[in-house]
Amino acid sequence: MITSRLNDSEPILNLKDLFYDEEVKEELKAKINHLPEKSKRSNYKLLQEIQMVLQRCTHLTEKQRLMYCESQRYFMKQYLREMNKQP
Repeated sequence: MITSRLNDSEPILNLKDLFYDEEVKEELKAKINHLPEKSKRSNYKLLQEIQMVLQRCTHLTEKQRLMYCESQRYFMKQYLREMNKQP
């Protein structure tokens, strides 16, 4: 929204508010475009951590191992979906 601040002590310096919306829009576009890359890295990191738990934790019961494997499978699917979306 554009507002006039002629009553301010320095109205010319307040013109930067007119261009603020454009900067915000560009910043938001950049962040939105960066989200898929961030989610890929997050999914991959989770996959590595789950794999490490499965390999190193010998005290896990069969049921716990199954739960870790199921979560690993879920994050692998998410990761592969993101990889397949790449142009």
